[in-house]
Amino acid sequence: MESIFVLAVLSASVFMSIAIGASSIASVFGPVASGGSTGIMRSALLAGLAALLGAIFQGRRVTETIGTGILGEPLGIVQALIILLIASSLIIASALTDYPMPTAFTVVGAIVGVGLGFNIGVQWDAVNMILMFWLLMPIIGFVMGYILYLLVKRVIPDEGSEKRLRYLILVLGLLLAFNAGANSVGRSIGPLMVLEIDMIYLLILGGTTMMIGCWILSPRVINAISFDYSNIGPRRSIVTLSTVIILAQAGNMAGVPIAFVQVIITAIIGSGMAAGTGNIARKKVLLTVVGWTSAFFIAVALAFFVGRLIN
Repeated sequence: MESIFVLAVLSASVFMSIAIGASSIASVFGPVASGGSTGIMRSALLAGLAALLGAIFQGRRVTETIGTGILGEPLGIVQALIILLIASSLIIASALTDYPMPTAFTVVGAIVGVGLGFNIGVQWDAVNMILMFWLLMPIIGFVMGYILYLLVKRVIPDEGSEKRLRYLILVLGLLLAFNAGANSVGRSIGPLMVLEIDMIYLLILGGTTMMIGCWILSPRVINAISFDYSNIGPRRSIVTLSTVIILAQAGNMAGVPIAFVQVIITAIIGSGMAAGTGNIARKKVLLTVVGWTSAFFIAVALAFFVGRLIN
């Protein structure tokens, strides 16, 4: 019976990694495609490869936060399976509807719900720190997007630099995908720490399956980020990528899972207001924000209900 649960939790982790590759990793390359540096299909390929490297070389810290930093007791294999199934199902639903859902919200919400449902102590100091990051990130992303656009517009001339801008966007996009892989891999493999598998093998597993998900399922999300929320040019792409790279580093250093799509969209909106373009899809942005907020509470409620039911 135990071997069946091990196989199930490994399968759920793979499913979750594929969902993350299609959602979180894909979203960071949206500004690259929108800036004209590369096509959507090539963006998916490059983002997946960079995320794999980031997961292997820098994914340990956030993985430990997800696996052991939120609950007061180690997860059991049943609890790990519940977390992965609930979180991945919500993420796949978002990918199929073109409304990118932050995987960090669904995973952390499911962990908190499991802790409450199974009467496992929740370390609220850690949860409050994560929530503080999530509340501040969109505000900081918006402000940085606005200010950086004004600086970039002043420094980079309007004419004669388009080709160099595209190369710069591509480099920034690869760096951000690397950081996103490092920050995101723990969301799928953190619960697998219950199996006591060596961390490097978990990172390779998570990084590889994230890459596969990015290749296969991400073009819809990349297209949504690139064009549906606010159609951006090369300078705004540079601003957006630079903003998220800075904030991603802060999250990686603190071991906090960052909602990349949240910061990207708010940085796009901030740079758009600075540019005075007025081409922001307000209805889609509003629906997305509602989806972000509800995702966390839905994950908490589902995990809590399942935990109570099993108990």
